[in-house]
Formats: sequence, C-alpha cells, structure tokens
Amino acid sequence: MFFKSIPGKSEVKKQLVSAVDKNRIPHAQLFLSKEGYGALAMALALAAYITCEDKKNGDSCGVCKQCLKSHKWIHPDIHFSYPVVKFGDKKRESTTSDDFLPKWREALSKNSFMGHSDWFDLMDAQNSLPNINVKECNDIIHKLSMMSFESEAKILIMWLPEYLGNNGNRLLKLIEEPTDHTYIILVAEQQELILQTILSRCQIVKIPSFSNDEITRYLLEQNNTLQRSTAEQIANLSDGNLNLAIAISNNEDVDYSDLLISWFRIAYKADPVEINAWIKTIDGMEKEEQKNFLEYGLHFFRQYNYRLLTQSDNIQLTKKEKEIASKMANIIDIEKSTEICEVINTTANRVSSNINLKITLFADTLHIHRILRSK
Repeated sequence: MFFKSIPGKSEVKKQLVSAVDKNRIPHAQLFLSKEGYGALAMALALAAYITCEDKKNGDSCGVCKQCLKSHKWIHPDIHFSYPVVKFGDKKRESTTSDDFLPKWREALSKNSFMGHSDWFDLMDAQNSLPNINVKECNDIIHKLSMMSFESEAKILIMWLPEYLGNNGNRLLKLIEEPTDHTYIILVAEQQELILQTILSRCQIVKIPSFSNDEITRYLLEQNNTLQRSTAEQIANLSDGNLNLAIAISNNEDVDYSDLLISWFRIAYKADPVEINAWIKTIDGMEKEEQKNFLEYGLHFFRQYNYRLLTQSDNIQLTKKEKEIASKMANIIDIEKSTEICEVINTTANRVSSNINLKITLFADTLHIHRILRSK
C-alpha cells in the first residue's frame, strides 16, 4: 500500500513519514477513525514505508524486495491480527487470524478501505460474534519475541482491537516494553471499547474523514465510466466514508436523483400503472442498492430542510440537486418535507427485514401523494 493511494490526509502522512525518517517511530500507536476514513490503509502504507529499502518522496518504492512482499501482504515481518470466527473443524478457542490469512489478503486486495461488516461477510460470520482470543494474543507475543526474518523491523497491525476485550491485558507488557525495532499499530473505530490500560500505552493518531472532493476524485480515478455528477452525488451521500462511497459506486446503475424525482411526480399523480412501473424498477435492485437509494432520499431531504430553514446554498447537494430543490420549494414546505422524511426513514429501517417491498412502496407512494396534495 502506498501513501499516495490514499486520498488527501497530507498532514497525517507528513507526521508518519517524518517519524520514520527521523528514526522516532513510537513503539505503539493507535490509529483512530470512523469506518471508511482510511485508518487501516494508512497503517498498511506506514508498514510498507518502514520496511522499504529505497524510500522515495515520502513513500515506499514499491519495487525493492521488501516492498514486493509488503505490498502483497506476505512480508514475514509484518504480522496481522483481526477479529475472526470459528474456522472449519477447529475449535473456536483454537482459531486465530492465521487461519483466515488467504481471505484477509483477498479482502485487502479488493478494498483496503473496507469496514468490519465487509470482513464479517467474507468470513461468513453470520450470527457468530468475532473476537481476538487468548490463543491469538499468545501467538502475537511469540511472533514478536522472535528475530526478524528479512527486515530490521517487526510490525504488528491489529485491526479492530475493540474485539480483544479483557484478553488485551495479556499484551500489556509487549505494548509497554517491546523488543528493539518492534512496532505495534492498532487500528480502531471505537475508542471507548478499548481497555484503558492499552490506550494509556499508545500514541493516538486521529485519522480525519475524507472530504467530498477527495472522494469524488478517487471514484473518478477508479472508474472512468462514472459521471462526475454521479460521483459528487455519491460523495455527498457517503459523509466522508470512502468505503461506503465505493460500495454505492459499485452498485450505481441509475441516477438516484432522477429516480427520487420520478417517484414524487408519480406520487403526485397517483396513477396505479405508473406507480407499479416505478416500483418494478426498485424491486429489481439488489437489497444494498435499495437501501442506498432510500438513504439518498433521506440525505436529500435533510439538506433540503436545511436549505429551507437557512435560505443558504451552502449544502451538500450537487448543482443538479440544488436546481431540483429550488423547483420543489414551491410545492414542498418544511412541514411536508419532514413528513416525507419520516415515511422514507421508516421504510429504510425496514428494508433489511423480510418485508414485502412492493406493497410497502405502494403504500408509501399513496402516503406521499396525500402529503403533497394536502393544503
């Protein structure tokens, strides 16, 4: 992973690179961010930079023998730990991250900005609660007590230490007094779930969210068929979460703004034939895309309400969406907009359950018709 592959965050990158260049790397760091803000990717880039033999312009070279392994997540001196569930015929207490290494590398190769739900789905966790168990902690202590194989440094990247629980107490001595050239990088999303004894021994590095411009540029670079207006719409909806933006862009077959406006035009007329035709479009989507569309509707109306209340155009809507909002203002006031939000929010919360979506959306459309026609 290169630093340059992570959009923005120049200050964080500068801080991390400077520490390596000056040989002042903290022995234990906690990268703290919300999901999709790039903390795991930043840890991967830092590990590659530490081990790189030919650092260039504040980044790993990508071609030395160390980088050829670190960039494929197969470097023998870079160890990974993450929450897992029971593996195959093994007992749960005997399962560790090593059992899931092939899946872990597969996940990182697809999306190094992934969230915990993406990882849990790939493991097929279902109703099992993943964790980092006692055996894993003992294995970590053993691995980091050994001599390094190829690099001078030994590095542990632990993703989601929140899943350690009290097992984390076994790592306290290692975190506080690691062997020379041993670096521990914890990557967390919920600081309050981490043992205070661990927090007190780590230097905290806060990873900020991605800006809308950074997400837009990233999406356009990764997908040259994506329209800029669509990328901007996704960036607004993702709220700084690049993982969410990637997920939405992968399912982006329609323009959500056009689909939303067509819904309200059809609702205003309440023609059953047109309603059923529109519902057929939604019903043909994957469940995740249905949820994304409803989330988009909520995002649009929240921004729309803010615009009505403040009379300001400083809102997270694209130029096209702002034009739509201006036209809607003559028909939908703040009271009607709030009622519509409640309708969409109720359906968005229920779409993950086993509901009859066709009946629900038909009822919602008639409800919105009554709201739009009310005096």
